[in-house]
Amino acid sequence: MHLAQIAVKCPRCGSRFNSKQVPVWVDIGVRNSELRQDFEGKAPQPEPHAICTCPACGKADWMAQFPATNEEAVLSQSPLTAHLQFRNAAIQAEQLVKDFYNAGIFYLYAAWCADDNKAYPQAREYRHHAIQAFTKSLQDVSCPVKERPTVEYLIGELSRRTGDFSAAQAHLQEVLPRLPGKLAYMARKILKLSAEGNMEIDKFESPV
Repeated sequence: MHLAQIAVKCPRCGSRFNSKQVPVWVDIGVRNSELRQDFEGKAPQPEPHAICTCPACGKADWMAQFPATNEEAVLSQSPLTAHLQFRNAAIQAEQLVKDFYNAGIFYLYAAWCADDNKAYPQAREYRHHAIQAFTKSLQDVSCPVKERPTVEYLIGELSRRTGDFSAAQAHLQEVLPRLPGKLAYMARKILKLSAEGNMEIDKFESPV
């Protein structure tokens, strides 16, 4: 994976620092049951390079939220492990702006990156936090309307992945009638896996 060094400016404190970014993002269109791109080990996952933390004030957010600058930068982005940066971004989204939808996304990415690092207890914790944040986003309408079906599906799938099979089944049975085709198809598959007590990641499949 090619990384480019780009000087950016923190939108909170104005500090300038060097970041390492993926200049070109490629979407191969293949997902797993948590809707993460699945490269099947043939390429490194890009998510660790989607997060950035200001080394001066600690603001953690999507890399795209730190605008590029032509000004000289001496500092470098925080070296914190990606899953910890995503966790911090989620906490800031919850506490500072009450954006529970993005907090849920941050926690989900944190879980993925923790899995990559074999930090499985943390990954499980992040999934629990993602479920809570996504549920709040549906209640306070911070979840974009077009993303509601995806979030409703993910709550069920994340419940299964944490081993809470009864919660996964109850939730998916409730939301299934309003899920669109592909998500409904996968929800039925997740229901079956939950009934079997299977919490392993699976492939996202579309109906034939």
